[in-house]
Amino acid sequence: MSSPEVRRNIMFLSLCVALSASAMSLIFTVAAVIGYSLATDKSLSTLPIAFMMIAMMAMTAPSAMVMAKFGRRFGFWMGSGIAMLGALSGMGAVYYSNFWLLCVACACIGAGNAIAMQYRFAAAEAAPPEFRARAISYTMLGGLASAFIGPNLASFARDWFETVPFLGTFVALIGLQVLLIIAIGQLRLPDARGVKHVEPARALKTVLGQPAIIIAIFAGALGYAVMSFVMTATPLAILDCDYVFGDAAFIIQWHVVGMYAPGFFTGNLIKRFGALKVIQTGAILNFVCLAVALSGEDLLANFWVSLVILGVAWNFMFVGATTFLTENYRPSEQARVQAINEFVVFGTVAIGSLSAGTIYAASGWITLLYSAALPVGLVLLVVSVYALRRPRQMA
Repeated sequence: MSSPEVRRNIMFLSLCVALSASAMSLIFTVAAVIGYSLATDKSLSTLPIAFMMIAMMAMTAPSAMVMAKFGRRFGFWMGSGIAMLGALSGMGAVYYSNFWLLCVACACIGAGNAIAMQYRFAAAEAAPPEFRARAISYTMLGGLASAFIGPNLASFARDWFETVPFLGTFVALIGLQVLLIIAIGQLRLPDARGVKHVEPARALKTVLGQPAIIIAIFAGALGYAVMSFVMTATPLAILDCDYVFGDAAFIIQWHVVGMYAPGFFTGNLIKRFGALKVIQTGAILNFVCLAVALSGEDLLANFWVSLVILGVAWNFMFVGATTFLTENYRPSEQARVQAINEFVVFGTVAIGSLSAGTIYAASGWITLLYSAALPVGLVLLVVSVYALRRPRQMA
């Protein structure tokens, strides 16, 4: 059993995830649509999302250094402030119909979210080893609320200002950041600054040379990239099939439910079967998602079912990879390894987000879905081979 202090921290970390994930689901619901309306070259419609992911990648190392020096809570406050600046820039982008200002806005929001993604690591550090997988899973469970807050807020706030569509969505985003700042103030995380660890940090080359670390980073990066790749293009595909914006928002909402609802049991699955088997199951679910999506665009239900499965697949792969990563480095190495992991993950996601718009504009929805199968297959193959060889290596 975890202590009351650990449970309290997990509760507030979960609330922080709920608010930050709501902001991201709101942006993912509208960014490609706004980008498509503002971009002269429609193949660049998902460029704002790519900017968001590139900024997430670029912020990983600076955020790790800030948190190492000033603590987790200060770093989380900084992230929320940067995201608020992005919301203000987004208001200017839609008001002045400026595509490149939208890219700047999304970059700021992405930079803020890069810091927010550290909530799961904060949960792992605040929990005893035997509770770590469930701490990560329960913290990520907070994102379940974002399934209902983000997309619904996107639809509701879209027409707050009748003459400027989507201006209200960025106003709503500011409100979410204010609430997040208040929630962060309630965290009572252990202060790791200046702590002397029993085991000294090894050379970075030695740490990153471990197959387990490579597998964790590889699975987390490609699992997240495939999710972003398919999700980014989905609202465009739905609108091109003559469905309405509300349908796209509804499907993104249930996709987010799929992403975070497994938090009720993912940690227990990892504890019982191991992180590698959960990652493999996530990869298989990705193939199921693609099969359902390829079964036809004439039924809105196909988009819905495939996106829910995509969300569950992401949860299994991302939580599994995060847990496996934390099991294979020393506490003295966590800042550097986490920064490198986040850099690789969000760099890969940025490539996936940008290529989604390019592939969709050039070749359409079906080609995009087939393109997603390759990275999923690579993860399944590499993790399966490693899992088979691992017992011999440990013997």
